[in-house]
Amino acid sequence: MKTILRCILLIIIIYAAILLYQFQLGAIPFFLLSFYLFYEAFRVIKNGQKEEKLGNGRPS
Repeated sequence: MKTILRCILLIIIIYAAILLYQFQLGAIPFFLLSFYLFYEAFRVIKNGQKEEKLGNGRPS
């Protein structure tokens, strides 16, 4: 479900980029996309740190 929502969000951003480029406002979609990609990267890093913490207590 989350993958579908991410794909829909990216499609909306691409559509908005096309529309805004026609009005000479092409930087706005890149600005919004940078926030989205920062959030995704932060989420991946945060989940990786949780997995490392869980793995430290287990014997090899």
